[in-house]
Amino acid sequence: MKRADRAKQFMPFAALKGYEEALREKERLREKRREIGEDEAEVLDRKLRRLTVGDEVKIKHYLQRRYIDTRGKVEKLSQVNHRIKLDNNIEIRYEDIVEIEIV
Repeated sequence: MKRADRAKQFMPFAALKGYEEALREKERLREKRREIGEDEAEVLDRKLRRLTVGDEVKIKHYLQRRYIDTRGKVEKLSQVNHRIKLDNNIEIRYEDIVEIEIV
């Protein structure tokens, strides 16, 4: 075996192609959690009190270090645990919600 060919077998390689780029992209997409004001909290509280099982909602909430919009029908409201469960099997904590719209 030639010396150049033998050296190639010890060179580093990327086992997961694109992994480094994906990590950098994930870092870039990270958002800081924002605190809502007293007025916004009051509006959210009123909307949450009006919700009933079966209502179709669009909720903007914090999940995995970013804000996302989730849409679905309310399946369960838990005032004790402060959570909403939607029909698509997604459970959202009240403190993660920044916006809610009944559609």
